[in-house]
Amino acid sequence: MATTTRKTYLSVLISSILASSVSFAATAQQQENDSKAEEDVEVIEVTGIRSSIKESNFRKKEATTVVDVVVADDIGKFPDENLAEALQRIPGITITRNGGEGQNILVRGLGGGYNITTLNGRKLASENSGRDFNFDTIASELVGALQVYKSPEARLIEGGIGAVVDIETRKPLDQDGFTLSASAKGIYESRTGDVHPHASFIIGDNFNDDTFGVLFSGAYSKKTLRADTYSASGFFDEEEGWGADSAGVPVDMNGNGEIDGQSEIFASKIPSYMYFANAQDVRERVGATLAMQWRPTDTLDINFDALYSRYNTDGHRYQIGFVNYDESWTPGTPVFTDAEFDDTGRVVSMTQTGNTMVELLNLTNPRKTDTYQFALNAKWYPMDGLTLAVDVAHSKAKNDNGGDNRFIVARGFIDSIGIDYTTGNMLPDVTLSPGLTADQSYGAHYSRNTGTGVEDTVNDFKFTGTFVPESDLVTRVDFGLTYLEQTKSQLEYASKNASQFSNGGQYLERDGYEFDDSTVVNVGDFNLFEIPSDVFVEANFDNFLEGESSITPEPWPSFDYDKLLAYYRSINAEATDKSIVASLNSSGTYEVTEEVLTAYAQVTLESTLANMPYMLNVGIRGSQTEVSSKGSVYDLSLIDLQEDGKPLENGWRETVEQSFKGDYSNILPSMNFKLSITDDLIYRFSAAQVISRPSLGYLRPWLAPNFDTYREGLPQLSMGDSSLTPEEANQADMTLEWYFEDSSSLSGGVFVKDLKSFIDYVESPVEIEGVRYFASYPGKSKYGATIKGAEFAYQQSLENLLPEPFNGLGFQLNYTYVDSSYDEPELKESGLPFRGMSKNSYNAVVYYEQYGFQARLAYNWRSKFLSDPDAWGGPYWISDYGQLDASMSYNISDQFTVFAEATNLTNERYWGYTKRTDQVSYLERFGTQVALGVRASF
Repeated sequence: MATTTRKTYLSVLISSILASSVSFAATAQQQENDSKAEEDVEVIEVTGIRSSIKESNFRKKEATTVVDVVVADDIGKFPDENLAEALQRIPGITITRNGGEGQNILVRGLGGGYNITTLNGRKLASENSGRDFNFDTIASELVGALQVYKSPEARLIEGGIGAVVDIETRKPLDQDGFTLSASAKGIYESRTGDVHPHASFIIGDNFNDDTFGVLFSGAYSKKTLRADTYSASGFFDEEEGWGADSAGVPVDMNGNGEIDGQSEIFASKIPSYMYFANAQDVRERVGATLAMQWRPTDTLDINFDALYSRYNTDGHRYQIGFVNYDESWTPGTPVFTDAEFDDTGRVVSMTQTGNTMVELLNLTNPRKTDTYQFALNAKWYPMDGLTLAVDVAHSKAKNDNGGDNRFIVARGFIDSIGIDYTTGNMLPDVTLSPGLTADQSYGAHYSRNTGTGVEDTVNDFKFTGTFVPESDLVTRVDFGLTYLEQTKSQLEYASKNASQFSNGGQYLERDGYEFDDSTVVNVGDFNLFEIPSDVFVEANFDNFLEGESSITPEPWPSFDYDKLLAYYRSINAEATDKSIVASLNSSGTYEVTEEVLTAYAQVTLESTLANMPYMLNVGIRGSQTEVSSKGSVYDLSLIDLQEDGKPLENGWRETVEQSFKGDYSNILPSMNFKLSITDDLIYRFSAAQVISRPSLGYLRPWLAPNFDTYREGLPQLSMGDSSLTPEEANQADMTLEWYFEDSSSLSGGVFVKDLKSFIDYVESPVEIEGVRYFASYPGKSKYGATIKGAEFAYQQSLENLLPEPFNGLGFQLNYTYVDSSYDEPELKESGLPFRGMSKNSYNAVVYYEQYGFQARLAYNWRSKFLSDPDAWGGPYWISDYGQLDASMSYNISDQFTVFAEATNLTNERYWGYTKRTDQVSYLERFGTQVALGVRASF
């Protein structure tokens, strides 16, 4: 009944809007003036830093909602090379990084599926497997502006509790005739020493008395990024529920060569697992945009625009790792001696000898992505006061991965590992004796190939209208119908048995394969296939973790995967192809389709309050969502449990096609109030109901039983649920903004978001096909949460305050405070914030622009954030991080400019810890990038 009622409300709303549009058109037909009636909008020519700030200020001031804007300094010249890094300059936005480069954003602490990304107002497909958008896929030169809507309007797409981010490209007829701009630069990366090219251009012209225009842009870049990392896990902490026998370090205190029970197991600052890694990622991007605009008459405006981006990365990672306690898979019990303790009784220095194993790992995680969108928009001004528009867009994004990810492990054995945390450095001194080289012996262990191919398709249709009546109170009415269809599919590939060649053929023998065992050796209590020496490659890096004072292992070798695979085939080709080479995993393959039909109406009122002009828009947006998902799942109807609790192997592991459907409706009111206290002082208040749709992974068909470990006496089961409804929230914003000069302003605001519930995994017993399971499945939580905070921004051009030449100076400052609290009693008592949410963040930019010279120094900082509340040993935090970037340019002439850019000038470390700041869990150094180039404009 509830669903039927919601559909009825939606039908009434759609009917009302259609009736209103007919009424408005009839009223407008009676008006005498049939000329185009579009609101006059100031056109601002962007030619430098101050002008881009001026346009940003103008857009923000004129907007009804709470919105922030970043505008390109000039045609083809965005203030940051990466869109995510440009967005982080906005109050309330922090970013995640991939190899040092910005990739995803969080708005007021909310990331992932809480934000919606559009291109020119149309939803943009994403190769991300969830709902998040990877901003590194689009070259910044293709973009004219970024707009971040923090408070919604009924006319804006729903689905973003965090924000709606609109990427805006340029229109041809907005340009002044012929346009040609091009740039080329070389990018130097400090840790690799490589120099790579980066080039872009934009060209366009207007024809037929400026009634037709074409604008085309392109960009290409290639560079190698290097990151050196240390990572660790497993800190002994009884307060976190880890018992004395779980992760304590065993130390042979009496020298008898054995560990004498719990009396020789100690708490330790030295983690249970330690890894060192060198990542080298070649990233290549090709992008282009095309825009065509035609105004055949004063009453018709037709726009076609398209965007294409290809972004490929190879994602190589060379890693070594070892354990500091006994595991079932380690070669006997390691012997730890020479222990030193700190004043809390933790082990801070020791030597591992005996069965000392160091694993050599090669990891490869490439991305091969294509993203495009093409769209057609037609605006018709049939008469004074009425605008009707039809907009059709098609977008697709694809990450092509058919099992290209590699996780390859070889086992090596050395004499000893020394670990010393007494030096006062952030990382311990780690000494391998002897160091790993390409010439020593390694045994085959683990070779896993995986990959997730993602394809996302979006079809977006809009019929919208705007009516401007002759009224002193109602000054504008917006209305529209939209239809959005999004289909995201996933193909999952994986090795069937990555350990097939481990333990010297034990698994080959178990599975009935005949094999050549002539290369099996016994080492470290293991029987292992000895990998041929020509498989290994000398280390291709040096100066590892430069910037840290601690001693780290000497650079280690990698291996040639194709030669390793050929070696496996020489042992048994059939086992290699069936077990190691990735194949399609049908149970991880699915497709989810959402169809969203939406109607909205929004009325804008303008009048005065105590002689102060105000603008109030009140709107309502109603949507009906149909969800369908299909995929392959295990056939639970065939499961027949035996007395030992194991199922009879009667074919239930063979997957069967299954599909699910669900639907829901939402009615979302919104209100935005703007009061002009003076011409330059603006007060705003906004309130709305908002939603964020469930992760697409939650909606897939998924039935994965586990009969190896039981809970509450029941086998376990993981499930999906396509009937999930969105997370809902009420939110409000209040700001005060002072625009005292064109390029100067001072603003402050507060906000609150009241989330009614979360989508998280629910655990409970269920019965399916006569078998009871302890199931884990996505569902709505009983409790919600609250996010609240404040934002402040101050930007000042000193052109009217200082004499020449200092009047070219200016600065931009902003600060954001965000806090969160859970309603769930246990989470509330823990005091932990949302994952990824920094409580404090700020940006500071100082610029100079005079005599053809421009310089910009930008510093971005955010406080620590929670990465994993349930890590081994306590909550895992990423520490505070700040980065200094700079750019400068000089106009040699009216047409030519030389420029230099640098990111991460101070080579900052990016690091995290588990519970205590001296328990370092992660540390990364990704170096500095410097670019030199030339730009030409005609």
